[in-house]
Amino acid sequence: MKRNWFIGIDISKKTLDVVIYDQEKKRARKHFKVNNELKGFKEIIKTLKAEGVILDNAFICLEYCGIYGLELGFFLEGKISFCFCAPLHIKRSLGLTRGKNDKLDAYKIAWFSYLFRDELSPSTMPTKTMLKLKSLMGERYRVVKAATIEKQVLRELSSQLDNKAIIRVKHRLKILTADVKAIENEIKELIMSSPELKKSYKLLQSITGIALVNATMMILCTNNFEGITNARSFACYCGVAPFEYSSGTSIRGKTRVSNLANKRMKADLTNAARSAIVHDPEMRIYYKRKRAEGKEHGTVINAVKFKIITRAFAVIKRGTPFVKLRQAG
Repeated sequence: MKRNWFIGIDISKKTLDVVIYDQEKKRARKHFKVNNELKGFKEIIKTLKAEGVILDNAFICLEYCGIYGLELGFFLEGKISFCFCAPLHIKRSLGLTRGKNDKLDAYKIAWFSYLFRDELSPSTMPTKTMLKLKSLMGERYRVVKAATIEKQVLRELSSQLDNKAIIRVKHRLKILTADVKAIENEIKELIMSSPELKKSYKLLQSITGIALVNATMMILCTNNFEGITNARSFACYCGVAPFEYSSGTSIRGKTRVSNLANKRMKADLTNAARSAIVHDPEMRIYYKRKRAEGKEHGTVINAVKFKIITRAFAVIKRGTPFVKLRQAG
């Protein structure tokens, strides 16, 4: 499909700024603002048609703004091609720019969609099951964080608190622990209700080090391995892949991972790597050998993470559980 029309939409909590990009004059052809609600979504389609935009040949680019753009995405799906892009990607791709307002941001997004028209792929919205799963994992993260704070209070400040305060802390901790278990049970029930998610979940859990959290997060981050389809891309996404830093003959920086990554997925993979080193003989021998060679702990842990990622994508692609080759060591 040839793209002849490029539209940028700047999303905010209450309003949407829309700009139609003029390819010939290299400027905004039209700018208009609508409310971020169903009535406003319909007005966008109506205005585009009034401006002569052929929807089948049009492409809409939107900055990813979390929940504020979800309803718009669901509305556009099936009506017109669109994609969500990371704000940092847009910002760093346009070179030097000056000034900022909603109208200008919408124009920059439209211009970005024109410049990268051959590289941007249409987005597909997640299913209701995936959205609910994401919400549950977010809730679990918040509850676990609150429980960690209460545990720290008991560990560090128990000598300074009176008995009544300690009782309240223990009571809150008990409630939070029960909430975590309830959320995890709900996550399992939700996954088991979907044959596709259930299959992926069972395959991932066959890998030593991957339990409920890592399996669920991998499913979410890869859209059940349909959005990210290979191990190297996922390693880059979660900050595991190392990159070279050098220039000419004078700059020889240390090869290291990028800071642009999904930090939560990276932290979960760290826990998976630590567990694998303890419970998987093959990983344990690999870790000890690399450490004996003089490799730093963080470097070896990073390598173990990548091994876990490659195993995860292998079992999904093969469709059979992971089989341990080494039983002792």
